[in-house]
Amino acid sequence: MSPPVPARTIALSLSVLVGCGSPDNRGEADDELIIAWPASREPASLDGHIEPYQTAWLIDYMIADPLLIIGPDGEFHPALATAWSSNEVADEWTFVLRSGVVFQDGTPFDAAAVRYNVERILDPATRSGEMAAHVGPVERVEVVDDTTVTLHYAAPWVTVLDAFRRVPIWSPAAAEQWGIEEFDRHLVGAGPFLLEEWVPNDHVTVRRWDGYGGWNSIAREAGPARVERVTIRFIGEEAVLGNVVRTGNAHIAMNLPTAYIDDYRDAEGFSLLTGYQAGTGLQMVMNVRRPPFSDLRVRRALLYGTDQQAINDLLYDGHFLVSDGPLNTVHRCYREGSADTYPHEPETARRLLEEAGYTDRDGDGIREAYGVPGVDDGTPLRVRWTILDREEMGEAIQAQWRPLGIDVAIEIVPGPVQLEMVNARDFDLIYERQRSPDPMLMDMLWNSAHDVVGGWAWTGFVDEELDGMVSRLREIPDQEMRCELAREAQRIIMENALMLPTLSEPIFYAVSDEVLGFELASEGQFYFVHNVELPRTH
Repeated sequence: MSPPVPARTIALSLSVLVGCGSPDNRGEADDELIIAWPASREPASLDGHIEPYQTAWLIDYMIADPLLIIGPDGEFHPALATAWSSNEVADEWTFVLRSGVVFQDGTPFDAAAVRYNVERILDPATRSGEMAAHVGPVERVEVVDDTTVTLHYAAPWVTVLDAFRRVPIWSPAAAEQWGIEEFDRHLVGAGPFLLEEWVPNDHVTVRRWDGYGGWNSIAREAGPARVERVTIRFIGEEAVLGNVVRTGNAHIAMNLPTAYIDDYRDAEGFSLLTGYQAGTGLQMVMNVRRPPFSDLRVRRALLYGTDQQAINDLLYDGHFLVSDGPLNTVHRCYREGSADTYPHEPETARRLLEEAGYTDRDGDGIREAYGVPGVDDGTPLRVRWTILDREEMGEAIQAQWRPLGIDVAIEIVPGPVQLEMVNARDFDLIYERQRSPDPMLMDMLWNSAHDVVGGWAWTGFVDEELDGMVSRLREIPDQEMRCELAREAQRIIMENALMLPTLSEPIFYAVSDEVLGFELASEGQFYFVHNVELPRTH
């Protein structure tokens, strides 16, 4: 059941949702689809070439078709590319492009446009840290003819398809007109919707493009989308997000708080959808460059001292998935042995902290450092827990670690600030999450070659064996061999206690029965709205 929320509180909170209105006046027209998101999921930029968070890519899916997509079946399907192939060693990839496609500004989509997008991503001035890592070391983009483009790589790159199902293909003319700093307010692609408006901290609205030809193969019929507009509203209050569909102020709520699941499960007029996300889960990575996490014993103590299932039961009624390693349990390359590496053993945690030189001599319940290299004697064992949201998880960790003698300081920061802290190496434990069914995540996050500004290897850990192992994930085409490498990499990471697994979050959606044709992709955070219909009921 939901926690009790005063009706007046809900009413006042809902009244500030601009344009939502009453259940009978959800938008200006019956064919405006309104989707509610948590405010914390709003990206800093809508340009997916730059923005590292997947919510920007989800918005981009509406505006710009990629070359290919992953459908609900988990397979790759054509979009702006109709076919693709590689040479035997996978260092040359050729895409055959759909002919007769134009961007929303009327300029042609062709091989030259693909070349422009790839070169824009790889240009250091674009600051495409995340997307450039996915696209990889392209040495040259060859325009074979108007509908054929070949990417020449410096090394085998077996994850090309997974990369280019992410990449929005923008109009070169529009990108050049507006420049890197302003283009995210004027996005032009070849997708089913035009960017109409972005009001930060409030909403994004896209409008149907009548020139769309149904080029993305998710479309059930050729031609424009069924709804006139889609508006994503960013909601900062959990009570409002939990009730917004039930009160008729939105059609869909994404990231529905778990406390409200039972309000929609098997409820008349609504459905509850659950999307699972292969990837890292809600992991916290440790900065091993400085105390206290430069000491392996301290890192291991934290893992022995954490009870994930208790946190899941306490905070999320057991609806999340317990995660116990660098890849979560729904990832096809998950390592089964990770679950047994650090059982919940608080006494083992205390012993390791004592061995590392942290003891509570003044009796205040918090350990102090004595004889710890690089730390003044008497310095309290205080750990910063830095995350984008989910303050409640940090509070649960506080409660579990306090009896161990560890003081936890919770820092809730927005995404851009998080990245600034990482680039400055100014953190202890920090949230780092990636989602992909491909084991390439292990290279992105754990290869010390990516410990650079804009890179995603945040811990500072350097190990030649691990680096060599995860590097091969980009070169070996055999999927089972790649999973074996990923599993071995997970073993090394857990032996060195480089990250704290927490939980793996399913994405819960509350959906009004007024919505027809809404589909989740095979990854829980992505969905398709091209086929959505809102039949008029009044």
